[in-house]
Amino acid sequence: MDRQHFFQELNQMDIPGLEKALRSSQAFVHTLMDSIHVGICHVNTQGQILSLNLEGARILHRTETSCLGQSFHTHAECHHIDLVTQEKHCPITRSITTGKSIWTPQLLIRRPSGETRWVEFQSTPLTNPRHSGALIIFRDLSQELQQQEAHQHLASMPEESPNPIVEVDAQGHLAYANPAMIRLLDTYGFREDGIPLVLPATLAQLVLGCLKTTTPIRGLTVIVEHHHFDWTFSPFQEKGLVRGYGLDITHHVRVNQTMTELQSRFSSLVDSAHEGIISADLHGTIVSWNPAAESMFGYQPDEVLGHSIVTLLEEGYRDMYRKGLGDISYGRSSTFPLQQPLELTGLRKNGESFPLEISSTSWKVGMDTHYGFILRDISDRKRFEHALIAEKDHLVTTLQSVAEGIVTTDREGRISFLNPLAEQITEWTTHEALHRPFQEIFRLTDDSQKNDDEPTLQFSSRTLVLSELDAPHQLLTKHGRQRKITLREGPIRDHSGHLLGTVIVFRDITDQSRHQEEQQRISKLNSLGVLAGGLAHDFNNILTTILGNVFVAKLRMVSSDPLTQNLEQAEQACLRAKELTQQLLTFAKGGMPIKTSIALGDLLRKSTIFALSGSSISCHFDIPDDLWPLDADPGQIRQVFQNITLNARQAMPHGGHLSVTVGNVGLKDPSTLPSSSLMPGNYVQVSFEDQGNGIEARQLPNIFDPYYTTKPGASGLGLATAHSIIQQHHGHITAISTVGVGTTVTVYIPSAHLTPETEAQKLPTIPGQCRGRVLVMDDEHSIRRMVEDALTQFGYDVVGVPDGQTAIDLFSKALRDGKKFEVVILDLTIPGAMGGVKAIQHLRSLDPHIKAIVTSGYSDDPIMCHFQDHGFQGILVKPYKIFDLAKTLESMFSRSKSETTR
Repeated sequence: MDRQHFFQELNQMDIPGLEKALRSSQAFVHTLMDSIHVGICHVNTQGQILSLNLEGARILHRTETSCLGQSFHTHAECHHIDLVTQEKHCPITRSITTGKSIWTPQLLIRRPSGETRWVEFQSTPLTNPRHSGALIIFRDLSQELQQQEAHQHLASMPEESPNPIVEVDAQGHLAYANPAMIRLLDTYGFREDGIPLVLPATLAQLVLGCLKTTTPIRGLTVIVEHHHFDWTFSPFQEKGLVRGYGLDITHHVRVNQTMTELQSRFSSLVDSAHEGIISADLHGTIVSWNPAAESMFGYQPDEVLGHSIVTLLEEGYRDMYRKGLGDISYGRSSTFPLQQPLELTGLRKNGESFPLEISSTSWKVGMDTHYGFILRDISDRKRFEHALIAEKDHLVTTLQSVAEGIVTTDREGRISFLNPLAEQITEWTTHEALHRPFQEIFRLTDDSQKNDDEPTLQFSSRTLVLSELDAPHQLLTKHGRQRKITLREGPIRDHSGHLLGTVIVFRDITDQSRHQEEQQRISKLNSLGVLAGGLAHDFNNILTTILGNVFVAKLRMVSSDPLTQNLEQAEQACLRAKELTQQLLTFAKGGMPIKTSIALGDLLRKSTIFALSGSSISCHFDIPDDLWPLDADPGQIRQVFQNITLNARQAMPHGGHLSVTVGNVGLKDPSTLPSSSLMPGNYVQVSFEDQGNGIEARQLPNIFDPYYTTKPGASGLGLATAHSIIQQHHGHITAISTVGVGTTVTVYIPSAHLTPETEAQKLPTIPGQCRGRVLVMDDEHSIRRMVEDALTQFGYDVVGVPDGQTAIDLFSKALRDGKKFEVVILDLTIPGAMGGVKAIQHLRSLDPHIKAIVTSGYSDDPIMCHFQDHGFQGILVKPYKIFDLAKTLESMFSRSKSETTR
């Protein structure tokens, strides 16, 4: 080819492509050399080192950079004595001058620390003028020499060696076997040709070769029944034998297999990881990377392998990495510059920069240091963080609509924000509160304290999270009102963590607290119920006996007898005692009301006027004509009105005015109910407004508690009893008060659907008009005797029995004798025996038309309220008047006669 044609061809070639291919080829060769586990060194004709791979640097215990330009003779004892000519020469110089490869089985290397290593050494001349000199290949013999020394040591005491040792003659026959070998022969046996299974099958040929060359044969592996044995055979010239040294390497092989499997799994894990994973050598040159890194940066493996890790970073971070890697490479530092995860800026192949998080680690393989890098593209995270910052612009709008009060302060503790609910609860507007000290606007007291001189709660802005204060607190509003709240407090920080202020989130629990206090009051009353019920029952039995006997005594006396007046006074005293027991039951358990439809107006006037009699208090009633009837127990409701009126009377000891206002109230919407205990429906509202001194706000929640009073000589039971009665009627009672103005107590009572009974309908006929047989069952002998005497005076044939079983037996006998009882009066509770409920069931099985009256001192028993559901037609609550007993009997006999007529 002429020169002109050559330059034309040259101009047409892709010079940049060739340069790129050349760089890629050089990188491949460099990587290949570093992956070979023998030392490779290129020296010039003077023996100076031009290049050195990683294994060679490791053997010399130096870095490649520190060796460049130095003579190889400074690291090795190169003058070697030829075994044939006995002349001393340098194998490097000789190979260059003769143009032949020179192999040296052992050559001594000296390390900078003074340590020596034996290497197998071969010098090959390079004939290319551009690459003159020699290529040196050397292999570290340290491990082999150690094994050989171990074999030699074992050879000196074969009988004691735990490893198998044999001696074989030139024909391949065993001349000697130590005990360890004999055990293997016993275990595994021989082949058909007589060679042991644990020895190589070509044993005879190996022995001949070893004796001929006088060179040891190493690395022969025999596998028998999954066990691996490594054999080394050395000529034993003195005996003309070959000695074999065996080593069971099964564990070593299995460990290698396990390591290979783990390496495969690790490679699979790395390849499937979502993070980029890169490994690099001591100089930061990329050795491997996974598909995620390829996808992240856009480079193909052949484009980055062999290049520095810093090429993946933006220019501003490259110098820092280069300096850190250089310090480690030259021993100036032992710590990688970026041990902790850091956020940097990565650079893709297309020039695009992106936020990158990089974590690094390092490890050693022998003397070699390697680095691992885990890289994460945090573009999405950064976008999310920026979105969070932008979202703060919408925070104020959100705070305006939350269902809790929110107050924020600046770092000096001055108000910076109140949301609408906080304005409503504190009664401060944002305009009024802005920049004022927090304690001036948010005046708090501990709810467990009861005085008004409590210090305000101090807040800390050093907390890291919202902290909830356990105890509720009283918030004093701008206008002096108290609201019960719970709250949480925490710091406000910017995205850099700098403190901006404090946020207080609070909730108004005033209504919730009132409901809880109401439930606690109910619990206090119920705790006394059992005791009060038992006392009232026994007391009512006694009063029943007294009332009955007083009435019988009056019947047996002439009206002009002066003792009649005394008996009437005794009777009135018993009736007042009856009211006392009923009040005790009502206070303790609420006293189950025996409801009927009643007209409120007249009952309210009489009760109130009676309670005010003898005082200088005027009273005004506002009662509409169309007032709904009540579904209530008249006696209990009368007691409620009297107790409230007496409380107002005590609040105005020097006189005053009491206004009683009544009205119909339809509460259909649950949100309008004055209490959570009320159900939607129709109610009659009664308000008592006095002009007393009023009740302090801290005392007001306790006025319905049993025994709570601020008045000297008062019992503290009046309003507690009223509260219990209204609860049993499924109503509600509440109070509001202003000191120096007065108190208003308001009662809500469910209305009735029936027309109220009139007094004319309740008038009984004259006792004694009806005759018949009556069976009385009561465990109290005195009551049975009293009832027998009284009803006998009215012309009834009366028989008394102590328990249910006796009543059944007597009733059955009377039926058989044709003298049946038309009416039975049964005590509800008989201690230790059959009571009224079971007894009436048996009696009705004997006579379905029997008329039964239930009586009990347990007026709060649910059966007394729903007696008809249990087979009774009438009811008598102890203590009862004989007049009421006679009236009830008259009703029973009249009903019985009308049924007989039909």
